[in-house]
Amino acid sequence: MPPSSAAHRRHHHQAQCDYIAGCDGYHGISRTAIPADALTRYAHEYPYSWLTILAEVSANPSGMAIHDRGLAGMIPRGENAGRLYLQCPAGDSPEQWPDQRIWSELAARFGTDVPSGKIIDKRIAPLRCVVYSPMSHGRLYLLGDAAHIVPPMSAKGIHLALYDTEVFARAIIAKIKEGDASGLGNYSDTCLRHIWNYQAFAAWLTELMHNAGDASYEGDFRKEVARAELERQFSSEAASRLFSELSAGLL
Repeated sequence: MPPSSAAHRRHHHQAQCDYIAGCDGYHGISRTAIPADALTRYAHEYPYSWLTILAEVSANPSGMAIHDRGLAGMIPRGENAGRLYLQCPAGDSPEQWPDQRIWSELAARFGTDVPSGKIIDKRIAPLRCVVYSPMSHGRLYLLGDAAHIVPPMSAKGIHLALYDTEVFARAIIAKIKEGDASGLGNYSDTCLRHIWNYQAFAAWLTELMHNAGDASYEGDFRKEVARAELERQFSSEAASRLFSELSAGLL
C-alpha cells in the first residue's frame, strides 16, 4: 500500500528577519541560498582520510602515534568508551576495515598491545580544508562549518565557529544599540583574516603529523622534512611557544 500523501507532505513557512545567522553546518541550506556566482570556494583535499571508530574500550594508551604504516590515535570518551583513529587512503570504505584488522593495526602503529572491545561505529572521515568567501550576502551571514572546514587534526573547528559567533553577535549588538553597521559590513573580512590564519596552522599540522609517518602519500623527502619540523617543536623554544599560542587560539 503506498504511503499516504499526508505522511510525506512538506510544510513551508516564511519568516521575516532583519538578519539571518547561517550556522547549519557544511551540508546545510543557508549557504546554498547564496547565488553560486557570488561565492568563491577555496579547497584542498588530502590523499588520506581517517577511519574513525567508537568502541566500548578504555583508550589506553591514549594519544597519537606516528608510524610508517600511518597515523593512529586513541582518545578516551568516558570511562568505558574510546574514539579511535587510523590514517587510511582517501578511497577506503569502512567495509575494508573489519574489526580484527582495526585492532591489529592499532597495536602495530602504537607498538604495543591495545585493549579491544565491541566496536559501536566506524566511518571514513575525509581530511580537507575548505573556505567560502565572502561569508555574507545581503542579510545572510555564514558562521562555522557553513563557511569553512578544517581538518580534525588541528581541533580548530569549534574555535573558528565560536570566533565567528562572537564577531557576529558584537556586530548585531552594535547595530541595534548604537546604529553602527560597520561591524556587519566588515563581518566577512574580520572573520576571514582569522580563519586563514588557522587554516594555515591546520594545514601545517595535518601535513606534519601524517607525512612524518607514512611516506607512501607524499614521498620520502616530505617525510624527512616533516620529521625535522617535528623535532624542532622539542628543540626550539620559539617554535614550541608559537605552536602553543596557535593551539590555544591566542593569535
